[in-house]
Parts: sequence; structure tokens; C-alpha cells
Amino acid sequence: MTPAAATSAPGAGVPDSDDLNDRLTDMVEGEPVSESSPSLPAGRRRARALVVQALYETDLNGRPALAALRRLAREQGLNKNQLEFASSLVERVEPDRLHLDRQISERADEFPTGQIATVDRCVLRVALAELKAYPDVPVAVVINEAVEIAGLFGSESSGKFVNGVLGALLR
Repeated sequence: MTPAAATSAPGAGVPDSDDLNDRLTDMVEGEPVSESSPSLPAGRRRARALVVQALYETDLNGRPALAALRRLAREQGLNKNQLEFASSLVERVEPDRLHLDRQISERADEFPTGQIATVDRCVLRVALAELKAYPDVPVAVVINEAVEIAGLFGSESSGKFVNGVLGALLR
């Protein structure tokens, strides 16, 4: 589109069809559409985020979380260390899910576990599993990571909710 056409034509400022087709192709092929598109974080946070996604999938469709994690790790290009860390968290959460949910519901007493948003519940499970599995990771780091991931995937209030429940669990 020429600059003159952009200022004088009806619908000025609307991208032309070639530009829209390019953007749609980028979206379908998995390329970011713009620099402002949300993306997964790096490092261990990326691994934690994929664990939350895998557990979320498991809650929704009942498929094994480890299989979902492996697929997500392949799609997102997790490195070996990140995959090992993520797998260890899934392996901690899966067999202990009911116990973790009991712990969560005891501290989030206004919300029975079934009423807690699935994303928030998954984030809390991962944080509790990490606290048990990795005592060398500072508690403040685990809480901060959980709050950040809740903010990435959850609602506007997810971070505050996760922070409050974890704070109550650790008192």
C-alpha cells in the first residue's frame, strides 16, 4: 500500500491482504507475529512453565503428564537439563496429586480444590513439589517463580492467589 493510499483511501491504516496473509502464515507456522507476542520464559522458569502446561493438559484430558511434557519439550526446544528438571517435577507431582491438593485446600479454605482455577492448582502443585524435591532452591525463589508463571497463564488475580496460598502453607 502506498503512503498516499494509506491516508486517503477508506479503511486507511488497515493492512493490505498480502500483509494479512503473511501474518496469518506466520501464526500458523508458529512464528511470533510481533515483538509484543507473549512467549515462554527461559531457563528453569521455562521448564516450570511447561510442567504447568503438561499438568493442565492432564487435568483436562486425563492423559499422562510425562507424555504431555515430552511433547511440549520437543515443541519448545527444551535442553537436556531443563527436561530433566521438568521431568523430576512431574514425577513428584503425579503420584502425590491428592496429597498436594489436600494441602492446597487446607490453606485455601474459602475455595474447595475443585473451585480453584485449574491453572492456579497446577502452579501450586508444581511449587509444592519443587519445595520438597529441591530443598537447596530458596523458598523465595520457588514462590516468585510460581507467582510469575501464574501471571503468565492465569487470570489477573492468579499471582496474588498463588502467593497467598503458598505463604499460608509455609507459615
